[in-house]
Amino acid sequence: MEDVIYLEDMELGSEWEVGSYCFEEHDIIAFAMKYDPQPAHTDPIAARDTHYGGLVASGFHICAIWMKLMIANRIEAAKKDPDAPRPAGHGSPGFRDLKWFEPVRPGNVVTYRSQATEKVELKSRQDIGIIRNRNEAWLDNGKLAMTFTGQGLIGRRPKQQ
Repeated sequence: MEDVIYLEDMELGSEWEVGSYCFEEHDIIAFAMKYDPQPAHTDPIAARDTHYGGLVASGFHICAIWMKLMIANRIEAAKKDPDAPRPAGHGSPGFRDLKWFEPVRPGNVVTYRSQATEKVELKSRQDIGIIRNRNEAWLDNGKLAMTFTGQGLIGRRPKQQ
């Protein structure tokens, strides 16, 4: 068995649950005070007068938790099976199409899901490609809170000499 998964090995359509997270009021405020200090995210009383009608998590907080859970998911998978092959990752060229649909409020449990949707073979680099994933954040009431397309640079299978 190989110890590396290449772009060619990635299965389009495969889906997985990244994890779930409960957004607590103190975490929403702490994140926003450092990174997105708007009243809707930092002040429960002032937030009542916003179009949200109350405190909501910053969209960037929702994204940051996705990243936290994605990394935790990878670490846990490696612990469960240290010999399992790992993607030949090379970082990310960024994400696309970030959209927020529903506000995340204190006490909401958000479940994140991902699905491999596209492989891109790079003409400029024969040794790597891009795997694109549709990432979703679902509220505990069944409503979609956020989506974005993630992009990972991943190694291509070396050509046989």
